[in-house]
Amino acid sequence: MSAPVSPAPVSSASVPPAPPAPGSRPKPWLVIVPVALVVVAAIIWSGLWFYAAGRAEREIDAWIGREAKLGRIWTCTDRHLAGFPFRFELRCLMPKLETVGGDAMRFTAASVEAVAQVWAPNHLVADFVGPARVEDLTTGQSYVAAWSLLQMSGVGDLSGRPERFSLQAHDLKLEQPAATGAQPVSILSAHLFEFHARRSPGQDGKPDGVDYASGFTGGQSALLNTLGAEGPVEMALQGTVTASADLRPMSVAQRMRAWANAGGIAKLDRFHITSPKIAVTATGAVALDSQGRLNGKLDLGFAGINDLVQGLDKAGAIPREIAPIVGALAMVGKPGQVEGRKGAIFALSFDAGTLKLAGFPVGIVPPLF
Repeated sequence: MSAPVSPAPVSSASVPPAPPAPGSRPKPWLVIVPVALVVVAAIIWSGLWFYAAGRAEREIDAWIGREAKLGRIWTCTDRHLAGFPFRFELRCLMPKLETVGGDAMRFTAASVEAVAQVWAPNHLVADFVGPARVEDLTTGQSYVAAWSLLQMSGVGDLSGRPERFSLQAHDLKLEQPAATGAQPVSILSAHLFEFHARRSPGQDGKPDGVDYASGFTGGQSALLNTLGAEGPVEMALQGTVTASADLRPMSVAQRMRAWANAGGIAKLDRFHITSPKIAVTATGAVALDSQGRLNGKLDLGFAGINDLVQGLDKAGAIPREIAPIVGALAMVGKPGQVEGRKGAIFALSFDAGTLKLAGFPVGIVPPLF
């Protein structure tokens, strides 16, 4: 029997490819359409950004004009708007603010960069580069401030009216320049300084007020050292000043008069300042009448008051003959805890400028305007 003959192998090259199944052809639009949409969106976004940037420039110029009418003159040696595509960055070299009317002041710094996100243009965050200089144009006195980081942030409503403001400074140093060749006078240094404020709606038809909070940590000062408050010093302050939203430049006396006429009240919810030897606290509320006289109540707490009086006496802050009287008045205080230390609490009241301690008149506070 002959062996079976196996079939010859069929070459794959000779087999025609199977026809493509219906509907399986490549779809180039699956690639082209998304890319086209991205390109169109980018073009539209770019146009919107540059339109918004132009409008922001016009709004900045308008705001500077409104500020000038209120007595605040803002200038920059060079101003540039950048930040495309997702934010606005305003860079300003040598920013300067001068106030006209009231107590004329000038504030300058090396540069500032303010940033706002496109989706929240009413929220600005600004970083300042120091040093900064503060000058009283009336008296000629000047002060110099330096820091490692100084940042401010603000939020306004759609009309541009400020609603919230915050300032934070790290490693702050405040000095008063001395004569040529002499060392500057250190006024205050602090590891961290903070200030926060927000608009508080007015009640009963009165103007808006301001809620505030401020404080510093790691404070040092040659002046505080002479008063017996060697550092580090910690301070915290919180309260509300009603009918105080008018921020136009004016003298202290003019501002006090306007505030009194508006029925303003200064509420001190919390205040404390502590050092290794001394602690001081205060709470209360005060106001001014139409003649500038003080009215209200304050509860003061002191720990280490004898050291404080001795420091004030040594520094010449109080007449030498007054020091024993202040020490004797300390006996009137009610014993209590002051920032966790044994101290005395004093109930002060002001009635048309008359200062009362525990209900007894002890002096007169001169009118503030």
